[in-house]
Amino acid sequence: MQRKLLFLERLMLGDGRTPFNGVFVIRIKGTVTMELLRNALNKLQAKHPLLRAGITCSKDGTPYFTVNESCPEIPVTVTEQFYDDDWVLQSINDWATVFDTANGPLIKLHWISGTGMSDLVMAFHHCMCDGGAGLMLIKDLVALLDNPARDIGRHGSICTIEEIVPATVLNSKSRKLKARFQAVLIRAGLRLLAALTTTQNKPRSYRERDYLVHWKLSPSQSAALFKQCTAQGVTVNTALCVAFLEAFRQVKGKTARNKITCPVDIRKFVKEIRQDTIFSFGLSLTLSLPPSRASFWEKVRELQQIVSKKMDRMDPYDFLLPFEQAHSSLPHIRKVLTYGKVNYDLMFSNMGKLDLPEKYDNIAIETIFSPTVIGPFGNPNTIITSTYKGQIDFSFVSNDVFLTYMEALSVKEKSMSLLLGELPVPQTGVAIV
Repeated sequence: MQRKLLFLERLMLGDGRTPFNGVFVIRIKGTVTMELLRNALNKLQAKHPLLRAGITCSKDGTPYFTVNESCPEIPVTVTEQFYDDDWVLQSINDWATVFDTANGPLIKLHWISGTGMSDLVMAFHHCMCDGGAGLMLIKDLVALLDNPARDIGRHGSICTIEEIVPATVLNSKSRKLKARFQAVLIRAGLRLLAALTTTQNKPRSYRERDYLVHWKLSPSQSAALFKQCTAQGVTVNTALCVAFLEAFRQVKGKTARNKITCPVDIRKFVKEIRQDTIFSFGLSLTLSLPPSRASFWEKVRELQQIVSKKMDRMDPYDFLLPFEQAHSSLPHIRKVLTYGKVNYDLMFSNMGKLDLPEKYDNIAIETIFSPTVIGPFGNPNTIITSTYKGQIDFSFVSNDVFLTYMEALSVKEKSMSLLLGELPVPQTGVAIV
């Protein structure tokens, strides 16, 4: 069983030797043993063909996910917990993991074992798995740790493009012509941008300079923010976008770009991709704040109108189909993203409320830390948020060469001040890890 990597999957794969990894961390109360972990991971691997896959190349260099039934087991390592934030250092280490892409699996687990408490750190190559799929794997993992006999089923497919794009779209003459024309423009545009991009005198981001700033809002702060957004007729996601854009403007001044890129889960638009399927091709929205002297919440309402219009017009096939005819442009886009002029402030993803039970029969989830991801491109600024047990959780990833750690702390402080400043709750209790 095999399928060709899609455009964005190939972009994240790169040369196969440069890490582009996502990391999920969950803290569990209760008994965890190596036997329980091994059973759970084996069942996950049996369910999902991509967890048994490596990446092979055809004679012309085209990479394919290739399921290998003799694929090694998902590796598990274990260390004793010494500090509450050991998971942070482990996450940073896992960002730099180089997976054996040829043989697989493209996933690993590290168990930080404490007294009555365990942190499970799951790392995966981003070309195989996105945040939504990572959450699904965590959900099944916890359920299997609680009940090792649970049946989680099996998938017999690895999501070929023919399976996720309706035949009426794939075979549409107008769609084909439109995609072909757009692909010509994409190839020409990227070729020109790459020609104008130089690799000389570009600062190199060393992986050892990567860092993570983590914090949570208190339950009262989170509840007040939800209530305020409902009253204003806006989403929490839009309010956070405005807070981060304004904070970057205050911290970076004239070098701020007033641009934020927000991934959009393609599963919202393509129902053929099941919610419990591993997949890593997403859509995105790029947003900017119009020039205005309005108040913070007036800006949020204004941006919400822009977001709503863009979401209403979003067509996943207008993005997917043209890029599938532009694979020859991959070297150009990698060069531009790695060495070209940075034209946005950060990538921001809000996973919303995480759908996992707090208590099971034998274990309980203490907390879930928002996932992290970092790749080899020029701008590593990424903030991912999620909500669990009524608390909004933030993970802010970057590299000290690009954005200093102190600048990241300033962005965090200023964005939270803007967000919480007018809410009827104290601003204390925002904890940083």
